[in-house]
Amino acid sequence: MALGASKRADDKGQKYLRLDDLAYFKNLRFNSRVVVDGAYSGKHKSPLKGYSQEFTDYREYNPGDEIKTIDWKAYARTDKYIIKLFEKETVMTCHLLLDSSASMAFGGEGYEKYFGADDVSKYDYACYFAAALSYLTIKQGDKVGLTVFDSKIKYHFPPGGTYGHLYKMLSILENNKTGEQTSISEVLRQAFPMYKRRGILIVISDLLDDPDEIFEALDLYLHRNFEVILFHVLHKNELTLPDIPSVNFIDSESDEKLSSIPAEIRGSYKRELAEYIDLIATTARDRRIDYQLISTETPYVAALQEYMERRRT
Repeated sequence: MALGASKRADDKGQKYLRLDDLAYFKNLRFNSRVVVDGAYSGKHKSPLKGYSQEFTDYREYNPGDEIKTIDWKAYARTDKYIIKLFEKETVMTCHLLLDSSASMAFGGEGYEKYFGADDVSKYDYACYFAAALSYLTIKQGDKVGLTVFDSKIKYHFPPGGTYGHLYKMLSILENNKTGEQTSISEVLRQAFPMYKRRGILIVISDLLDDPDEIFEALDLYLHRNFEVILFHVLHKNELTLPDIPSVNFIDSESDEKLSSIPAEIRGSYKRELAEYIDLIATTARDRRIDYQLISTETPYVAALQEYMERRRT
């Protein structure tokens, strides 16, 4: 079974952040590539000059932190490396924008008859990814918020930096249901004034919408100096049509139906999909947007580790 594809929750009831997976994130760190705004300590560039010596909080030491910030008295008491946080140092704010439109429900439980019991839907895969990114962000002392959408914003959870905040976001992901048609560009415009602090905007979606409108809306964030990351999640049977004699294609967002023989259209489908993906990737690169195509066939932990490795280069 692909790691993270299990439908069972862990002992704490967290479906998308299983205890068994946390060990894989131990040495991962998620840093900003742009100047960020913030109020607490971190290893990110800041527009603020200097900082106050007023102590505010603690967090766990992470590789790369300055040794001088370790509280050695706390270490003597706890045998753990603890970092002191001071006002006007920098924190990264991460804004997660997660697609839960009807098309994201493709795969998983409703398709076991066709794809097997271990298959994972695009929505579940996106939630595993969002949960892991949220955990990494909070673990390193930064803040993360969550916006879930389909044709409109369904949930908006402002950024926070505690594990209690994380569990509330995980609960939203687990209890949310995929719904209506996609309107990514409209949601990006709706969300823009909600994000008070610039930082990293992460969009996790199948991007089944008009690319021109998506990037026009993303320009709002780029002009405000957000770092933008697009995780383009597609099911393995969207990337390559399944090897079956005949199929009825049903648009999950419009209910439009089309009967076809995959073998007859596989070549043209592959070309058109490749052109679409190339258009998105090229447009993202031209705008200095970080774009990553991910298949649900790839275990999400492996996909995340690979992305973090590439990000460091």
